[in-house]
Amino acid sequence: MPTDAPNPRRRAIATSADVARRAGVSRAAVSRAFTPGASISAEARDRVMKAAAELDYRVNHVARALNKQRSDLVGIIASGMENPYRASQVDAFAKELVSRGLRPMLFCIDAGDDTEQLIAILLDYSVSGVIVTSERPPESICEECLRRNIPLVVIDRGDDHAKADQVACDNEQGGKLAADTLLDSGCTDLFFLRPKTIVYAISRRLDGFTAAAMARNVAAFPVPIEAYDYASGRDVAGEVSRLSTVRSGVFCPNDLVAIGLLDALRGRYRRDVPAEVSLIGYDDIPQAAWDFVNLTTIRQSVQEIVSETVDLLQARIDAPDMPSRKVRLPVQLIRRGTT
Repeated sequence: MPTDAPNPRRRAIATSADVARRAGVSRAAVSRAFTPGASISAEARDRVMKAAAELDYRVNHVARALNKQRSDLVGIIASGMENPYRASQVDAFAKELVSRGLRPMLFCIDAGDDTEQLIAILLDYSVSGVIVTSERPPESICEECLRRNIPLVVIDRGDDHAKADQVACDNEQGGKLAADTLLDSGCTDLFFLRPKTIVYAISRRLDGFTAAAMARNVAAFPVPIEAYDYASGRDVAGEVSRLSTVRSGVFCPNDLVAIGLLDALRGRYRRDVPAEVSLIGYDDIPQAAWDFVNLTTIRQSVQEIVSETVDLLQARIDAPDMPSRKVRLPVQLIRRGTT
């Protein structure tokens, strides 16, 4: 049998012209019917939608993007997806974008990864905008978006992007809250876990923590850790157990590290938390509220970050030449059982 013989089971893909003929309208009317906010009568839209359903017609958004030179696609650039906080954030971004008629495209990439293919995909699909969720994705992505005038919003990447819209939580205030909470609970010896590679948000948290301790005449000592993950918190527990006294407080760069430290202090080193060592994390991931964790932490609201970021992106899409804006969001102490 010839390989190019037609497959009787394969249905022809309906076009907008097919829908227009069945509905008795123009192709322009079909386009307006599928464009939110476009001018078309309710009767004509109903006819178009009925014809589209009968023909199983779907809008070709790639073709539409070529005509508009912009699609409804938004690139989400994320890294560190092993962290539940980042996973929750990406999930919230995807849902928020869809609710506003935009279509998310997720790219997971870390510093040192090749970005050429990613940038090529963003350009090939004529994305309407890009969201960079943290400092870890490579700087070259931001630079290329700005060079090509692609609307860009960055989260917690410092002050190096004068032309990009920016969203950040008040990380310095978060560090201050952590120090004050530990001191107010009776701690006289303070430690903070310092990852080998410091990103902007963590740097600000530790600055706030040490400044608040100094303001109350208490020294805060760094304890080096390898990374921002559970294993790093677990692996440093022996050092924390050796250094700490019955009035020590420890500030962790995020909840994942804090949970690793907590597990090892309780299980491997038989330390009573908080009777012997008090502990504060950061992010308020869902696992922090689990009964056997019950971690005191600093909450940075995922939904507030997502809403503000998408607001900025939509405004930038609508008015590309407007001045860049910066939004700083508050953080909140969530007091649980480790202090």
